[in-house]
Amino acid sequence: MSEPRRSGRGFSGRAPLWKAHPFWFWLLCVLLVCALVAVLVVVLRPRPTVTDGSGRYPENLSSVAELIRRENEWVRTQAAPYVSIAVMLPLDPAAGPASTQSAESVRHAVQGAYLAQYWSNHNEGNASAPNVQLLLADTSGDADGWRAAVRELKESVAGPDHLVAVTGLGSSLGGTKRAIDELSAAEIALVGAVITSDELSGKATLVRVAPSNNAEARALAHFLGRRGSFTAVMVQDEDEDDSYTRTLARSFAAAFGDVLPAGKGAPRLLDVPLTYNSALDGADTVLAQMTERICNSGAGVVFFAGRWGNLPAFLRALTRRTCVDRKLTVVTGDDASNLNRSGQQIWDDTGAGLEVYYTALAHPASWSAVPDAVHQVVANRFRQGADSFPALFPGESLDDGQAIMHHDAMLTAVTAVDVLAAQGITRPSASAVANMLTSSSLSVPAASGWITFDRLGEPVDKAMPVVRLLPDGRVRFTELTSEAGRPPGRPAR
Repeated sequence: MSEPRRSGRGFSGRAPLWKAHPFWFWLLCVLLVCALVAVLVVVLRPRPTVTDGSGRYPENLSSVAELIRRENEWVRTQAAPYVSIAVMLPLDPAAGPASTQSAESVRHAVQGAYLAQYWSNHNEGNASAPNVQLLLADTSGDADGWRAAVRELKESVAGPDHLVAVTGLGSSLGGTKRAIDELSAAEIALVGAVITSDELSGKATLVRVAPSNNAEARALAHFLGRRGSFTAVMVQDEDEDDSYTRTLARSFAAAFGDVLPAGKGAPRLLDVPLTYNSALDGADTVLAQMTERICNSGAGVVFFAGRWGNLPAFLRALTRRTCVDRKLTVVTGDDASNLNRSGQQIWDDTGAGLEVYYTALAHPASWSAVPDAVHQVVANRFRQGADSFPALFPGESLDDGQAIMHHDAMLTAVTAVDVLAAQGITRPSASAVANMLTSSSLSVPAASGWITFDRLGEPVDKAMPVVRLLPDGRVRFTELTSEAGRPPGRPAR
């Protein structure tokens, strides 16, 4: 019997969709292509590096970023005019090797900037001053991570955000210098929070609330000079891209000759420094090999001109030195504040005879130690009240100075805006704010110390705490000083 004939209406006989329904087929293709393009745009488009706190941030920053987003949203709903001020930092230090800051220090920095924004918008009482929107500019990534942030910041000057200043600026690295040069060329006001390299002095639109490495070195020389005679050796990082370590070493050597007495029995600095390069592999191993040379030199003081990332390995190696019976003092610059994390053992101090000091940029103990050196009303923002730092960020430490310094950088930019607003310029340009900041006429009552600027944008006779770093990462306030070797007072009116 022959096979029955199959109906043409069965599945195998159905015409292809593109033939049976060409319109719907091609419409579906177009929709699929559009969907694919949309997905690719979202996936491949560079993440915005300048935001109002919106978007995804590392868990370390998510809470404070949300506070900033809400405050900015409030600012934009008010009838009053507003300006934008950005804080530029590597917000995700783990995203690339270009950052020299710890995640904790970055979090504290952003918290301090937010505190200054909040107080400017809600507690200043200056009716003529515009509100402030705080933007987050992220330079995370490789050594060129700053480029996208700088491009977006320059676009924000003429845009609806009306950017007038950039604060923070990260660390004293080559990328930071190039970012400053580009922003300065665009006539944007810049306020460095913790950049201290002497090579950044005198930039056209830049002022700094932190003392320079030269000032830090002079303060440490005065501190050591009160201890009598000693022999010192320099340990120096030779990373060519790190302006901080390069100028810190240079400043240590210069301060030794300028500040300390000369002659027989006077302190002396050995002529040949011990060097390593943190940009190359094995830097910690190289540092560990220096301990015997330090012992053989007879040095009782080590000037460490390096970054905090290499300091723990060096200190641990020093605890195993053969001359452990001889007390050894290590002094370094403010970058060591990144190690200030209570509960994290850095070295074993049992019988090590090791003391470590550094020049901090700010410390809360200075407010009571030398009351006239700071503006107590501003310092109270960090001590008490419903809108204070402890109320907004319970459990967070101020000991690394980052929150205080970034608050003061933001406060400095806000002060310049407020001065212009008081003269009737309620929404000043970035260029006008830069002009006000660099005019040498601005005085800022800050929490880290009274701030006035010289013609190079450097703070004049800025207060500096000297703190002792303890083996478990905590710090102990030692004294408040300045590059002149004494605590500064209230500036002359």
